[in-house]
Parts: sequence; C-alpha cells; structure tokens
Amino acid sequence: MRNIRVYYSEQFETGQAYSLEKATSHYLLRVLRLKEQQAFTLFDGKGCEYHAQLEISGKTAIAHIESSSHLSTESNLKIHLLQGISKGDRMDFVIQKSVELGVHKITPVICERTVVNLKGDRLEKKRQHWNNIAISACEQSGRNHLPEISVIKQLDEILQEGNSQLKLLLNPLSKQTFNSIEFSADQLSFLIGPEGGLTDNEINHALQNNFSDIQLGPRVLRTETAALAAITAAQVLWGDFN
Repeated sequence: MRNIRVYYSEQFETGQAYSLEKATSHYLLRVLRLKEQQAFTLFDGKGCEYHAQLEISGKTAIAHIESSSHLSTESNLKIHLLQGISKGDRMDFVIQKSVELGVHKITPVICERTVVNLKGDRLEKKRQHWNNIAISACEQSGRNHLPEISVIKQLDEILQEGNSQLKLLLNPLSKQTFNSIEFSADQLSFLIGPEGGLTDNEINHALQNNFSDIQLGPRVLRTETAALAAITAAQVLWGDFN
C-alpha cells in the first residue's frame, strides 16, 4: 500500500488533532479520496514528518497525529542547479526530476537565449508555480526537506556569486569530462543554458568568474536532458548514488 505524503508547513504535537486548511482538506478528501481512519503522512519541509490518521468532518480533514520522526533522505552532496529558463513544460520537467534526484537548490536564470518573457507579477507567479512542482516532487519521492526555488535572476547576477566549492557549466565543446574533475567537497553548482545553450560571450564570462566547463559526452543534449544527466553523474561520483 502506498504511503500518502502531503506537505504542510505547520508543526504538530503527537497525540493532538488538527483541522487542516481548506486546500489540503480538498486534496485529501476530493482528489486522493481518502477514507475515515485512513493513515497518511504530513511533512513540514524542514525535516520532520508526522504520521496521522484521518477524521472527516463535512468538508474538513482532521489529522490525528500518532507519531513523528526526523527521517532524512537528503543527499550528502549539496547541488545548486542554475538552470537557464526554457519554454513550455521543459522547465517544469527539470524542476520535478532534479528534486527527485536530490538537488539542494534551484535558481532559474535568464540568459541571452531565454525566450520566455517574464516581467512584473509574472516573475513571482512563475516561481510559485515551480515551488509547487518541487513540493509535489518531495511528496512523491519521500523528501522531508523542501529544496529552495530561488528568485529568478539574470546570468550576470549569478556569476558574481561564489557560494559553491565547485562551479561547472555544461558546454558540449569542452575538452573536460567528469573524470577529469578532482572534487572532494560537498557543494557544487551546475550552470545550464536554455534552448540553444549559452552564448560564447556567456561561456567566456562564466570562465572568467571561476566556473569550469565540462561536457557530457559526444552528443549534444537538450537543456532538460543535460540537467538531469549532470545531476545523476554527480550523485554517482560524489553523492548518494556512490
């Protein structure tokens, strides 16, 4: 029987009953169609999960908290994905799958070849949309820590930041592969361009700001494929696939 997991930002006490908000109640009762006394799990996105039993009162779901635990499924490798914004549902796909693969933080990046026009209120609405995708991916994959979906940034802003111990940009023309990278720390960043990739100017600018370029084999990958291939390779070499 599958474990029903639902994100809920509040914290609870064992042995207490809590009426859940309207949206969560609707999801449990109308979408998932849970029944009275059915077991489910709430997690707060900060590492704690609560094992509960359902009571139904009209349209409201009531969670009877039976126990709690701090089970971590986080990778020891903190990967920061700097993803050039792509059009259609490709960006949604990258966020969903990278969260499942254990990425620690995602920053959507506006590059020279970004064709998605995001201004004003649309910027924050899109970020909230991506955050909801990350929440759903955590619910499905068993993660109790919610990865950060950063505010959308221009590439020039990103290049001035120096948070990771290793900063890699994907470039199909690079001479370096993963096997040529010496790495023994626990934080790295991947910079991946949108459709059409990063321009020569962007690549050169990144290399001047302590990024190293790397290629993923002899084939040119789509932006969404490149992101997932890079994360998987890093997890195999240095993370929790090792």
